[in-house]
Amino acid sequence: MQVKAIVSQSNGVISVTLQALFVGSPQDASDKSKIAAFGDPVVNIAGNFTDPNNPAFTFAFPTTELWVGITTQMSSYTAQFMEALPGPQNPNQPAPIQGPLDCVTINPSEAAQAWANILMMPGSGRIAQSMAILRAQMLVPVINPTTI
Repeated sequence: MQVKAIVSQSNGVISVTLQALFVGSPQDASDKSKIAAFGDPVVNIAGNFTDPNNPAFTFAFPTTELWVGITTQMSSYTAQFMEALPGPQNPNQPAPIQGPLDCVTINPSEAAQAWANILMMPGSGRIAQSMAILRAQMLVPVINPTTI
């Protein structure tokens, strides 16, 4: 499975969406079988984070837990990183409120990069840990009948 980050920027807001794709790797068939048997593994995409490359830099989302299915739900959620919430579009509208994946931070670029790395890091990232738990599950073996 490949996890791809889709990054965009508009008006000082960096948006990142993570997408899990089956790309034909040898592990894909087994992963699909185990997902069919045990369900889509979930990963927490919210909470408090510390940049692994800069332990002095921390950032947080307003919600501590947002568990989503890696292959079925994750691509429907977009994390947004900004220095401040945008103002209202016109005076007759209420001010925007901070959503569960809206991160207000002093360095949106570093936060976006760290968030993606923490989730996507091969072997030790949150997604890799969830997939390792799935892969450790045992499918019921197929025992074919035999004529004796």
